Amino acid sequence: MLNARQAANTFGYLTIPEFIILTERSLLTYDKLEKVRGHIYNWYDTRTLAPIHPRTISSVDSGNLAASFYTLRTGCRSLLREPLLDPGLFAGIRDHWQLLMSLADAPAGLKALALPAANTGADGWIAWARATVDDPAFIPGATAASGEASWWLAETHRRIRALVALVSDYMPWLLPQFVPLRALPQLQGLAGAGAAVSTADAGALAADIEARIARASASLPADSPHLVLVEELRSALPPARQRLKALAGELHALASEAMRFATEMDFGFLMDRSRLLLSIGFEVDRQHLHQACYDLLSSEARIAAFITVAKGEAPQQSWFKLGRTHTMAYGHAVLISWTGTMFEYLMPSIWMRSYPDTLVSRTLSGVVAIQRAFGREHGIPWGISESGWAGKDDHGHYHYQAFGIPPIALKWDAVAGPVVSPYSTCLALGIDPIEAMRNLKRMAKMGWTGAYGFYEAADYQESTKTPKLVREWMAHHQGMSLLAVLNLLYDNIVQDWFHANAHLEATQLLLHEKPVHKAALKAEFQAAQPRRKAS
Repeated sequence: MLNARQAANTFGYLTIPEFIILTERSLLTYDKLEKVRGHIYNWYDTRTLAPIHPRTISSVDSGNLAASFYTLRTGCRSLLREPLLDPGLFAGIRDHWQLLMSLADAPAGLKALALPAANTGADGWIAWARATVDDPAFIPGATAASGEASWWLAETHRRIRALVALVSDYMPWLLPQFVPLRALPQLQGLAGAGAAVSTADAGALAADIEARIARASASLPADSPHLVLVEELRSALPPARQRLKALAGELHALASEAMRFATEMDFGFLMDRSRLLLSIGFEVDRQHLHQACYDLLSSEARIAAFITVAKGEAPQQSWFKLGRTHTMAYGHAVLISWTGTMFEYLMPSIWMRSYPDTLVSRTLSGVVAIQRAFGREHGIPWGISESGWAGKDDHGHYHYQAFGIPPIALKWDAVAGPVVSPYSTCLALGIDPIEAMRNLKRMAKMGWTGAYGFYEAADYQESTKTPKLVREWMAHHQGMSLLAVLNLLYDNIVQDWFHANAHLEATQLLLHEKPVHKAALKAEFQAAQPRRKAS
């Protein structure tokens, strides 16, 4: 959730003030949760925040959370260097508008409110937003929109209001009514510099404009047509300057809080010191460390293991204690995982880099190739992982299970279903983007999408011809999909945020481990097969 908001902000679906408010609320609630050595439990009552028994700490979930905090920390700091009025906000409104207008029951009245042209600058978008935000077409009940169209109408209007509020509250000098003031000698060049100013520098710019406006006010004659506008802008600048100062301070504070929460997590006590491996978790009520450990490199525990070493709470040897057993499937040699799921192999790569021609990168490429081969073999789209499936309990909720490719699973009873989950393909966007996009388009053409995007899964267990759609959306899987798309379109920016933390950057040499030569792996694999008796 925390990182998905960063994605939403980067895509232009949240302004920086909105991002700050939402994140502050989440961190304030998080701070109230009962913890043990900085770790939260697996379950809480969402109304009271009281822990739900048994109080359990999950090592791998804490690892994922720590990675999210580190990513949030440097992402907040990077926002200080980004334009407060980022052109991405205009693209975000365009995305919402196009989605709204693509619906069959989109309000007809909106068609008259054409979007600005693609090359329109900040002035044009601000003027359009100011003119559009109060249009009767957006008044609830004034249009015939219902259902999905009604939701998108409200969300699109919210994006337009957010843009107007951002300019009015933080950059009032860019409002359309003040455009004539740019002809004044004291304010020449204001438009370009004002629209592109970074969040960190916006407060200083506001102070500079305030001083220039004061000089303009003093030098204008009493009958000047600009005098009223000058005084109006002059009164709007001090509160805007204070808001900008607070905005920069809030980003610094969020970054500090995220770092504090990650630092407070003590992974050392979750280590089985005799094996130098992370236990799967700790039972708080019994004060008992689980005997079972995460012992495979190709697992979701890869993040927690990496972070534990980076924090100095485990020796580097613990990284190399993670199992590196190989197996062959569909002609590809890969590291074995517990259940052969896309989640186990690819989820860590949302945050963690994998370098060319390394042990991990070869496995990631091989796993995607194996998943594609499995799909071809069964004549279905590819992408199998843990997900919901079509069976329901007595309350009507879908069941959930870890589905994977059996030939690459250590678990003896691993099954593929087959149950195909679109989020699994999204995770593969960073490995094989062309084939992943082709697969997603195939799923969309087959009708696997609804109001909130791709459904959770398509269940082929009863028939490989007609799957049963699992018509739900899991926030966790939607968030991972959003981050995978962000990495694809923004040059692995989530990985950059994660690795920008100094102690993580200093540890990333571990990720350069070279693979074993393929011929040696093949010989090892063949030698491990049962020998046939001579006839």
